Amino acid sequence: MNIIVFFSGSGTNLEAIIKSQDRFKYNVLAAFTNNPGAKGVSICEKYHTQCHILDHNQFSCRKDFDTEIGKFLADFEVDYLILAGYMRILSEAFVDDWQGQIINIHPSLLPKYPGLNTHQRVLEAKEEAHGTTIHFVTNELDSGPIIRQESIKIEPNDTQESLMDRIKELENKIYPETISQLP
Repeated sequence: MNIIVFFSGSGTNLEAIIKSQDRFKYNVLAAFTNNPGAKGVSICEKYHTQCHILDHNQFSCRKDFDTEIGKFLADFEVDYLILAGYMRILSEAFVDDWQGQIINIHPSLLPKYPGLNTHQRVLEAKEEAHGTTIHFVTNELDSGPIIRQESIKIEPNDTQESLMDRIKELENKIYPETISQLP
């Protein structure tokens, strides 16, 4: 299975995916980021993974930006696009073109807490559990068919930071496993 990993930030899931590709028998063809300053760029360098950088700030509209992504992807035979901390909403046309082939991981137990600030929102709601969801991407934010969910118990002393760290650790474990089981 051939994948391209999209990221925007620190690249913790990106690194877990790249490091696990031999173990789980998928192939990371390349990575893509919309953020030239993303820490994940150095992860790509470390693992000799091609990284295409396309600054979304250089485009006047989302459609033009996504058209350029499409030109990059045209050079590859890709089975899945794996969003790993990609913090940009894809255009409707792009999602339609890749329907059933875009996978995302979200730090909440969807359908609860779509969008941003999930750790803070979970704590404010005094939830007993928190977790992560791997799902297919559709044109509705964080609402595509769920592939896998895993949860952790919220401890009395948890903070946003401790929850974020614990969820990232969980994601780094289950995302590569789940990718390897995609049809």
